[in-house]
Amino acid sequence: MHKRMTTISRRRRLEPYLLLAPALGILLIFLIFPLFWNIYISLHDVSLTTILKEWAFVGGTNFSDLFEDPDFYTSLKITVAFVVGSVALQFGIGMLIAVLLNQQVRAAGVLRAIFIIPWTVSAVIAGFSFSFIFDDSFGILNYGLQTLGLQPISWLSDPSIVIGSVVIANMWYGAPFTILFLTAGLLSINPVIYEAALIDGATKLRSFFHITLPLLRPFIVINLILITMWSVNFFDLQLIMTGGGPLFASTTASLYMYRQAFEFGFLSKGAAAGILLLAMNLVLAYGYVKLLRR
Repeated sequence: MHKRMTTISRRRRLEPYLLLAPALGILLIFLIFPLFWNIYISLHDVSLTTILKEWAFVGGTNFSDLFEDPDFYTSLKITVAFVVGSVALQFGIGMLIAVLLNQQVRAAGVLRAIFIIPWTVSAVIAGFSFSFIFDDSFGILNYGLQTLGLQPISWLSDPSIVIGSVVIANMWYGAPFTILFLTAGLLSINPVIYEAALIDGATKLRSFFHITLPLLRPFIVINLILITMWSVNFFDLQLIMTGGGPLFASTTASLYMYRQAFEFGFLSKGAAAGILLLAMNLVLAYGYVKLLRR
């Protein structure tokens, strides 16, 4: 009897781990293993010409090559502009729409469904769509400007404004996630709190700053972490809309990494760039978490 109880107790202790095993296996195969494999490649000399030969260990040479490459520093500057613009627009517009749709608007559910549609579209399709919209010669946007008697704008061929065009496309593509995420946060707030504030004479604006924002803080921080990391790693729109041009003006660090590895064949250099992007993401996530704990 004692042995049977011991066996049952042991099974119960093992049961949570057995239930977690499939998820942990997927995490190991698709996240942990690629991470360590990427680190391994970054420490060796791997390219299309050496991939079938023995890989020579080079230590931090690939990282030093990155730091000596002026194009890499340029891609970092472009990444900062792209990420700041994308996060600001996605969060600002997403927050505004989420709050407005939470104000007992008619057909709010239908409007939320419509606003979420862009997020369900493939980034490649979005890239081709915005390439057509922003096309210098045949784009819908320039056609509208010419109809109004205004001069057309070189949205995708002017190095000074091309990154702004890509940011607008990324805002359209990514803002629906912020709408969805912050709407979930708004719906978690008890309406009784607003009713009590209204009785005490608080206006909607004061309720927003003193009730809504503090209670939404965890949702806001998590949302900022996600959209920032996605913007840092995102390269689909740039690749489709501009190919990184003109004159390298829209080549973000993620696109730089992709081109080094898969266009130029420098797999180890691309892997090193990927490790640095991972470090950048971790630093940004840590900063947001510290902000949440204040």
